[in-house]
Amino acid sequence: MPPTKHMTGNVFAGYLLDAFFNLAGVMTDQSILLIGMMTEGIHTPFLSDRDLALENARYVARAAARLGENFRPPPGGFVEQRAHQVLGEAVACSGGSAGTGC
Repeated sequence: MPPTKHMTGNVFAGYLLDAFFNLAGVMTDQSILLIGMMTEGIHTPFLSDRDLALENARYVARAAARLGENFRPPPGGFVEQRAHQVLGEAVACSGGSAGTGC
């Protein structure tokens, strides 16, 4: 599910961002996708928004079902560097360093 800090209030851009996160989940062969929906920030999201979110996930899963088979990021590339950065930050935050942006 995309981080909500990137949601600007533009529902069209938000729907597209949700689709990109669904694509990342499909390409990396995730068995469970946490889908984002337009009204997720309120306590009871609208049922119609849930339906749109599910439709988005199904559409992307059907359209890109086998795309991940040929997706191989190059060693030392952006994806690997970012993964190391995120892992390093997660390990640093799990060490009890609260108050440092964790």
